[in-house]
Amino acid sequence: MAVNWDKPDRWKHDITRSVDMYNDWFLRFAPGAYRTTRVQTTEEVRKTLRATNNLRNAGVTLLKTNPAVLPTLRRSTIWGSLGFR
Repeated sequence: MAVNWDKPDRWKHDITRSVDMYNDWFLRFAPGAYRTTRVQTTEEVRKTLRATNNLRNAGVTLLKTNPAVLPTLRRSTIWGSLGFR
């Protein structure tokens, strides 16, 4: 259903309202979601660092017994390729 596809004179107003609605939603809900995700991710990283002895032991046995560490290990590999040491 194309509401205003044939009414280009309304597009600017519709876009402005859409952006305003998104910004309002973001300012109300995203900060909390960001904080919650940050806390959860921080704990996942801590667990992975403990389980891998600070990334010194990430062998097959560890991955089989702790598959939850894999997402953190995948994310950690990007830093080296970006030049972070």
